[in-house]
Amino acid sequence: MRATLGAIIATASLILITSTHATEWVRYSPPSAGVSVDFPADIFTVDAGPVAGNAGHAFRTSDGRADFSIYTKTNKPRVSPHDFLRRNFELAPESIVYSRVTERILVVSGYRDNKIWYARCNFASNINCIQLNYPTREKLLWDAIVTRISNSLASKTF
Repeated sequence: MRATLGAIIATASLILITSTHATEWVRYSPPSAGVSVDFPADIFTVDAGPVAGNAGHAFRTSDGRADFSIYTKTNKPRVSPHDFLRRNFELAPESIVYSRVTERILVVSGYRDNKIWYARCNFASNINCIQLNYPTREKLLWDAIVTRISNSLASKTF
């Protein structure tokens, strides 16, 4: 019974995500943040407010199973992606399943509390970041969404 209920929920989630995937993508830029990103506004329907300690904003799904945030912070003194990862993400090494760190980009993902967390930060005069958390059991459903959000992260041009 539980396995059947889980399959029904996963199927319903797949229908929700794929049916809205191509229709409600919007370009979002938090006021005064200097960063922008594409995100599916019909999936992240709840305004979760400002991101604490940073210029940015957070959203979540109506059922609370997933959340998304975009934020920026000044990169002074110039912090490397390696140092930023070490100082700002309290991660147990065994929880990280993917990490890509270059001179200008930080991408890290892993598992925590039955969720997948994903973060990407682009480094220049500011550090522009996105973070997502979503259910582990829905990984395949979220992969394309996370990829599109991540690839759209950009510094805002004024």
